[in-house]
Amino acid sequence: MFIKGIDEEEGEVVAVHPTSVTVRVQSKKNCDSCRICKRVSADSMEVEALTSRSVKLGEKVVLGVRPGIIVKSAAILYIFPLFGLIAGYYAARFFGNAAGLEFEGELVPALCSIAALFACFVPIWLWDRRRRKQNRYQVYVKEQA
Repeated sequence: MFIKGIDEEEGEVVAVHPTSVTVRVQSKKNCDSCRICKRVSADSMEVEALTSRSVKLGEKVVLGVRPGIIVKSAAILYIFPLFGLIAGYYAARFFGNAAGLEFEGELVPALCSIAALFACFVPIWLWDRRRRKQNRYQVYVKEQA
């Protein structure tokens, strides 16, 4: 099972490496938000794709990305910071009341909430650095066109 639009990217092999190939694909209007590929010109992009098949230079291939990985990445990127935002607010309220601090208004809990939101991006950044080295999070050659 694949997500339409991601698994059906067709491109031409421009370089062959021992376990991967560099594939040139035509860029679309949604390409700038994804950033899996590297832009090489106004209308084309290149991506490093893993392959276990023998692929020749100039050959047309279809690229794929596992959809479970995309859903997991989106959940981590969007839901984790949301929980941090909410937890920061209630943590400021709870610890403020426990310490006997009376906050006038919502400024201190709101600032703690925003600080917790930004703090959530540190583990996401560390997770992203680690995941880039793992093969299951990369683009692969699904089939030859």
